[in-house]
Amino acid sequence: MKTNKRTLAILTAGLLALTPMAATGMTAFAADYDITVNNSTADYAYKAYKIFAGNLNGTTLSNIVWASGFGSDAFVTALKADSILGTDFASVTDAESVAKKLVDLNGNNEKLAQFAKLAYANKGGTSSVTSGELAGGKYTIPVTEAGYYLVEESSAPTGAIISRYMLKVAGPTDVTPKKPTPTLDKVITSPDPKDSGKANNVSIGDAVGYTITSAVPDMTGYSKYFFVINDDLAAGLTFNDDVVITLTDKDTNAVTNLVAGTDYVVQTDSSQTDNHTFQIVFKDFYNKRKGDAGDTITVTYSATLNENADRTTAGNLNTANLTYSNNPNVTPAGESAENPDEPKPPTPDNPDTPEDESSPGDSVGTTPDKQTKTYTANIKLTKIKGSDGSVLTGAKFQISGTSNTVVLINGEAFEESATGTYYKLKDGTYALVSSNPAAADIDDSSKKYNKVTNVSSTADKTNICKEAYVKDDGTLEFGGLGAGTYTITEIVTPGGFNSIAPIKVIINGDGNEFTNGPAWTATKDGAAITMTDTATVAFNVVNNEGATLPSTGGIGTKLFYIIGGLLVAGSVVLLVTKKRMGTREN
Repeated sequence: MKTNKRTLAILTAGLLALTPMAATGMTAFAADYDITVNNSTADYAYKAYKIFAGNLNGTTLSNIVWASGFGSDAFVTALKADSILGTDFASVTDAESVAKKLVDLNGNNEKLAQFAKLAYANKGGTSSVTSGELAGGKYTIPVTEAGYYLVEESSAPTGAIISRYMLKVAGPTDVTPKKPTPTLDKVITSPDPKDSGKANNVSIGDAVGYTITSAVPDMTGYSKYFFVINDDLAAGLTFNDDVVITLTDKDTNAVTNLVAGTDYVVQTDSSQTDNHTFQIVFKDFYNKRKGDAGDTITVTYSATLNENADRTTAGNLNTANLTYSNNPNVTPAGESAENPDEPKPPTPDNPDTPEDESSPGDSVGTTPDKQTKTYTANIKLTKIKGSDGSVLTGAKFQISGTSNTVVLINGEAFEESATGTYYKLKDGTYALVSSNPAAADIDDSSKKYNKVTNVSSTADKTNICKEAYVKDDGTLEFGGLGAGTYTITEIVTPGGFNSIAPIKVIINGDGNEFTNGPAWTATKDGAAITMTDTATVAFNVVNNEGATLPSTGGIGTKLFYIIGGLLVAGSVVLLVTKKRMGTREN
């Protein structure tokens, strides 16, 4: 009997240490045996199932027998057949022998969790305490008899981590659930620190680098584990499909490169990604990583800002989160197409209905979204006449500088094409061929053009992206510009107007923030200029008319005649005078 008591005392201590619940405050010889769950909220509920019965003396349960209604025979059979516990329980026959063998599992959380899972599966008709009371952050399960109980977290918010089944000797006992939820973070990374963090600015065509960090979770009690990174890119960002994943050992800092296709797969087909831009599915995660709890997972990849970029202060959003298994008490029923050993989250087409009748979706959770933003700016000029401030058309401008390779023109540009529908006119504007413009007005009738809007940089449109005529309203916008220095040159000046000197615009984007938006500042030819709330440097370009000679028949021409006549008369008088003077001298 002394051996039995000592064994059960050790058993009690060992099983109370099973995470993620820890017990405190056991009181011997208590009049009741309530189990109190600390730090609880109205979203959670608990049940207790009796496994062993016996006499409680202090912290020791003696005279151990099976609880009434518990499926003991099936439980013993399951223990012996289990791949994890079979060797340990090969010779057990009754409640006492099972309890003694259980002592040997002290400290082995994986085996203790598996024992609890099998006990739950064979709870049979044992009476469960379904009533409970929440008060002051404590959920109390009223237990009136000494015994060994399995405590179940029977209700939890959707997606929350579910505590593993917990075996407790009723005391009264306090238990405190520990819920180590997986985490994920995401930042923009760049060789230049000012372009890293939660926000940055680039030009259209530039690649934005991202780093996602997470960690291998504690998978004790699980038999499979779903670990998937979900990523959503705004329409203005194009995924470059260049994922690299490393695993850093928490103790040695040794870095291991994970292998695409073997350790993970990147899915981009919307039919596989639950409508995310892409997903990173870790393959056979439980079997490969169950011994790596706490090791850092680092994911790097890039996306390119494209012609669909949001060019306002709203920026281009990138969102990532992690979907993970959250219930060790459920063996997922679904499997991924990539690897039969990898569980997929429950869906209506792939129902996951465990013995506790959890609804589909209860066996996975999702971390909070982590987001970054990428901003891009614009330069917008308006061409006006110096004489009266009215709109002036026919001017063509070219931009060069930091974003020399890629510039988006917001507005109309024209691309030469054999099948074009426009003629270029001598005044710099364009007219539909179908409008039959006068031949004398056409710049070159052998060339036709197509109208292009929101032009992006490609091999055959490089020049279009760098230069264009102003629109009918006198405006021209060069969009999708990162911070930098730009020179805008007027390469075609409207007839009758003086050409202007090149314009130098500097855009500064230091100090961008995710919440407060871009920190744009700008100068034009050295003078500060206020950027609009659409992240645009806007200004007028003034062209003055050239000097105009007086027209034929006007007063100016008559003056020329009068002055010319006077000069001729003067010459004749001078010649005659000199001749007379010469005669007199002779």
